[in-house]
Amino acid sequence: MELIERYLNETGKHLPRKNRVDILAEIRSHLEDTLDERTNGKPSDDDVVALLKETGSPQKMAASYAPQGQYVVGPALFPLWRMVTGIALAAVLGAQLLAGGIAVWMDNDASSVLEFLSGMFNSIPMTVGWVVIVFMILQAKGVNPKLDEDWNPRDLPAIEKADEIKRGELIAGIVFGSLFLALVTIMPEKIGVYSTIGGEFFANPIILQYLPLIILSLGVNIGLDIYLLWHGRWNVATRAVQIGANIFSIVVLTILFQAHSAWLTAHDAPGFLISIERLSGDLWESTQLIGMEAFRMAFGIALVVTVIETIVLLVKMIVGSLKSGRSAEYSTK
Repeated sequence: MELIERYLNETGKHLPRKNRVDILAEIRSHLEDTLDERTNGKPSDDDVVALLKETGSPQKMAASYAPQGQYVVGPALFPLWRMVTGIALAAVLGAQLLAGGIAVWMDNDASSVLEFLSGMFNSIPMTVGWVVIVFMILQAKGVNPKLDEDWNPRDLPAIEKADEIKRGELIAGIVFGSLFLALVTIMPEKIGVYSTIGGEFFANPIILQYLPLIILSLGVNIGLDIYLLWHGRWNVATRAVQIGANIFSIVVLTILFQAHSAWLTAHDAPGFLISIERLSGDLWESTQLIGMEAFRMAFGIALVVTVIETIVLLVKMIVGSLKSGRSAEYSTK
C-alpha cells in the first residue's frame, strides 16, 4: 500500500540506523495486521488514512522509540533542526559567495581564491555546530513541537528515487562538452576576442598555455557522463569518481582564473572597474581587456558553481552510503 510505504519511509528518516530495520518491520506488521482486522483484508485508501491519522505522524512515531537522552537532537525536534540548518547554511554560504565574489572580481586578488574556498568549507561545520548547540539547549529544556497538529497522511512525501540519473542533463552535458572539447582541440587558436571593427582578432593566450589541462578536464567529465548514461544509476562509487573529477575541475578553473587575473594585472587592468575606465583609450586595446575580463568572470562563475555542485554530491554520496548500509541490513534478515 503506497501510503503505508510512504509513512514507513518518512518514519525511517527519524530513526537510528542501528535499529531502523527492526523498528520499521514492527511498525509495518502492526499497521497491516490492524488493517486486516478492521477491513477483513480489503482496506481502502480511506481506511489507511484513518489508521495512520490514529497512529500519529512519522515524527511522533519515531520519537516513541527514542529513549530520553539518546540523541543530540531527538526525532521531535529533528525536522525543525533540519529546516533551520538548511536556511542557516544557505544564508551563510550565499553571503560568503556574494561578498567573496565581489571582492575577488573588484580587487583582482587572485591569491585569495583558495582562501575564499577554504573559508566556505570551514563555515559549514561552524554553522551546523551552532545550530546543534541551540537545539541541544531546546531539547534539554523540554521544548517539543506539536507533532500531530493538522497532520494529514495524504500529504506524506513520495518516496524519492535519488539514485536515478537525469538523462536529459547528461545528454546535454555530453553534447555541449563534446562541442567545446572539439573546439579547443581542433582550433584553440580561434578562442579569443574578436573586433567587429576592422575584423581584428586576439587569441586568448591563457587558453593556449593551459590547453592540455582543459582537454583532460573536459575529457574526464564527458567520459563519466557517458558511463552514467550507460549505467543508468548513481551509486557511492560513481559519486566518489564525480567528486574527484569535480575537484580536478576546481583546480583547473582556479588556475585559469588566476592566470587571467595575472594577465590583466600585467596589462594594468587589475580590476573590472579599471578595465571599464580604460575604454576611453585605444579601442582595440580596451576590447582586449574587456574580453579577457569576460573570460575571467566566466571561469570564476564556473568555479563557484562547481564548488557548490561538489558539496551537493558529497552530501548525496554520504546519504547513498547510508542507504546502501540499510539495504545490506535488509538482505541479511
